[in-house]
Amino acid sequence: MTNSGVSKLAQVIAERIASQTQRPDVLELGTIQDDMSLKLDRFAVPIPKGEYLICRSLALPDPLATTAEATVGDHGTHSHEVPRPSQLAPLSPSDRVLVAWVNDGMDPVVIDVVVSS
Repeated sequence: MTNSGVSKLAQVIAERIASQTQRPDVLELGTIQDDMSLKLDRFAVPIPKGEYLICRSLALPDPLATTAEATVGDHGTHSHEVPRPSQLAPLSPSDRVLVAWVNDGMDPVVIDVVVSS
């Protein structure tokens, strides 16, 4: 009888340890707050701006590029701006985002903005 009790206790302890050490999801959703902090759906405390990473495509400048060409008769230059498409807008408050956890779950990286289908 004693071995049965010890085995049952060991099983309960093993189950508790396993449930506490399960790895969290590698990907999750969050929302960019008014102060540009990142609020994850499953965590109450926002991650301040500057303490999470973002993919380069979310930090593209506007305009994307400016081209310049000389005008006829040496009257200066004429330039054209290449605007950033609205789908590539930088992060802004209320954006829903996909977050990946890297470096053994230590660093959150905002991969992209997600939208409804």
